[in-house]
Amino acid sequence: MKSGPGWIDAPDGCVIARDFTRYDRSYHDRAQKYKDHLGKMAGILRRFSEFSRTMLASQQLYIYAKWLARYTAYWPRLDDLVTRLENSFDDADQSYVARQSAVDGSWGWQYTEFHHKFDATIVRLHELAIERRAPRHPLHFLEPVSTIPKMRDYLESLLVSDIAATGRNKRDELGSVLCCLAQLCFKPRLRNFARQNVRGIELDDAYIKAFTDFLDDIQNPETGYWGPWYSSDGAIHRYDDLSYTFHIVSYRKGDVRHWPDIIRTTFDRRDAEYPLGWRSRGKFNNHNNYDVAKIFRHGWGRMTDAQQVFAAEQLGHMLEWCLNTSMREDGSFVFDKRFYNSLESCHYFGVSFLDEVGYFRPRKRFWTDQTFPEAATIQHRVIGRLNEFSADNPSVIAAKWKAGTDLMAVPKTSAPEDSFKGQQNDARSRRHKFLASADTSARSFKND
Repeated sequence: MKSGPGWIDAPDGCVIARDFTRYDRSYHDRAQKYKDHLGKMAGILRRFSEFSRTMLASQQLYIYAKWLARYTAYWPRLDDLVTRLENSFDDADQSYVARQSAVDGSWGWQYTEFHHKFDATIVRLHELAIERRAPRHPLHFLEPVSTIPKMRDYLESLLVSDIAATGRNKRDELGSVLCCLAQLCFKPRLRNFARQNVRGIELDDAYIKAFTDFLDDIQNPETGYWGPWYSSDGAIHRYDDLSYTFHIVSYRKGDVRHWPDIIRTTFDRRDAEYPLGWRSRGKFNNHNNYDVAKIFRHGWGRMTDAQQVFAAEQLGHMLEWCLNTSMREDGSFVFDKRFYNSLESCHYFGVSFLDEVGYFRPRKRFWTDQTFPEAATIQHRVIGRLNEFSADNPSVIAAKWKAGTDLMAVPKTSAPEDSFKGQQNDARSRRHKFLASADTSARSFKND
C-alpha cells in the first residue's frame, strides 16, 4: 500500500474529532451522554463479577454498545442496543453464548459486526485447539476473509475511514481483524489446527504470505509503527497506534521491519496519550505498559547499550507504579472504568504486565538482574483475588496462567520421584488449559 497525494502523518486525534462533528454537529454531547450511561451499565456488570456471575450475553452487548458509542454516530442503533443490554440483566442463564452458532459458525451470539464475531470466535478456537476438538459447524461468517482476494479487499476497505461522510471510525474494526488473522497465520498451534479442522478459510502458505505482505505494506516507514488511516479534506492522514504495533510485533515474534524506527518512536512517545503513546490521561496504565514491555522484549537485542539502559529505567518506573499505585494491599487492581471493559480484564492486564517483566518468573527478566524477594507474597495475594472471580471467565483463566504457580502454596516437603513426576504432569495439564485462553487476542479483553 503506497501513499498517495496529500499524505500526512497525523500526530493526534484532531481529524477524528473534527470530522465526527462535521457528520453530526451535536456529536460530542450525544456521544458523552451514551458513554456516561454505559459507565453505569459497566458498574452493574462489575457487581455481577464481584458475585462470581459471568454474564456472557450482557458482556457482549456492553462491548457492542461501547464500540458504537466510541467509533460511530449511529444513535438509533445505539438506543436499541442499550435497551437490549438493560433487559439482558434479567436473563440469569446466559450459558448459550458459549455455544457455536449453527447459522454462521461464530461464537458471537449478540454481535452483528464481523470484527466482533471474529474476536469471540478466536477465543474459542484457541480452546478447541488445546482440547483437540474440531468446531461442529463450518465458519461461514469468515466469508469476507475466506480467500486471498477477499481478505485483501476487505482489509483495504477497513484501512481508510472517511468519518465526515460515514459517521464511522474503522480503527477498532481493522485492529480486531488484523489481530485475529495474525493469530491464525502466525501462531503455530492455532494455524495447524485451523488448517485441519476449520472450514471457511483457505489458510495455506500463499494466504499467510499475502497477509504478511499487507502488514508490511501498511507499516509506516518513517516511524516503524502501524495504525489506521483517515481521509479528510482531500488528504490521507496516517495515525501511529501503540496497540496495532504491539499486536503485530507480538504475533510475529519480532519478525518485522524498521526496528530502529520502532525503538526510537516508542521512546519518543513515552509521554504521549494513548493510542499514540503510553499514557492514559497523563498517567501510566497496566494495559499500555504491558504493550510497551512486550515491544521492548522483542526489540531488546536490537537496542544499543544506551537504549537498553533507558528502556530498563522505564520498565522500572512502570513496575514501581504497578505495585505501589495500581495494585492494592490485598493483591487486587484499581479499576479504570474509562479503559477496561470489565473488572476481570483490569486484573488480566495488571497480571500480564507483571508477567511480561518477569516479576513472578526470574527467567523472563530480560531487562534486569534485580531480584524481587517479595514477589512470592504478592503473587499469593494476586492469585487469591483472581480466585474470587468466576473460574470460567476467559480473562480470569488467562490471568491465572500468567500469574503462574502460587509459590507460597507449594508444599515444602520433598516428594518421591514418581509422585513428583505425577505432579508435574498435572501442572502441565493445568498450564495448557490456562494457556488456551491466555493465548487469545488481548483485544478480547481491552477497551480502547
